[in-house]
Amino acid sequence: MYDLKIMHADRPAAPVEVTSDVDSRTVSTLSSLTKNYNKGLWEAPPLQHLWLVQVNKNPRLRHLWQHLESNLEVLENAGIHVFESGIWMHDRHGENIIAAAQNLCRLGVESAHSRPAVEGAPKIALVFNQNWGSWDGSGEDITTWVNDFLSSPRCEDNIKKLTVPGATEAHLAVFAHMSAVPWSVWRGLLDSSVVPLTRPSLPAPMTHIWIFPAPWGSPWGESALSFDSCKGWRRFETSE
Repeated sequence: MYDLKIMHADRPAAPVEVTSDVDSRTVSTLSSLTKNYNKGLWEAPPLQHLWLVQVNKNPRLRHLWQHLESNLEVLENAGIHVFESGIWMHDRHGENIIAAAQNLCRLGVESAHSRPAVEGAPKIALVFNQNWGSWDGSGEDITTWVNDFLSSPRCEDNIKKLTVPGATEAHLAVFAHMSAVPWSVWRGLLDSSVVPLTRPSLPAPMTHIWIFPAPWGSPWGESALSFDSCKGWRRFETSE
């Protein structure tokens, strides 16, 4: 059974399937961070500075929480306030500094920068390494991603459910999460001025696709894209 249906006054109801392109492990990590680790902001009394720490997408949060502070303290006590993974570790630092840097790498830390702490500020703030990359300012990568997504095994069941006798339309709604889609795709989806020029290949019986960008911290962006096999692409506000 499909998820929803659109009721039309002048033609048969149209089936709608809802799916997503999301990195479930990353979303689980973010959920745990919010629930168990104060959204990645916590006090670290032994430290004197506020440390902004960038970690990879899926660190072991409990292990990170237990060991991050002590290794940053080693750097801070040595007067080191900038850490870049794999760049600055040299023999001139001494064994304890090198060990702390290696520990940070094992914890999934990619960089750490400190600044004087202000009163009441958290001493450690985590930032996750998100998908970044180049973007040519167009929406053409969106069409490429749509074609790849629709032809992947994950969509087989959705497409099968859209096969409804008598229906003249079939819609697929996709939540494209920035944890999973290529950077150029998510960036194009989030930009309200971008509309692809090329048509995607919708497998039968699909006639429409709706794409909602899903950034961190909010269910979707302010605008989204839809493609109608008869009318083409259009941009619409998600509040419509």
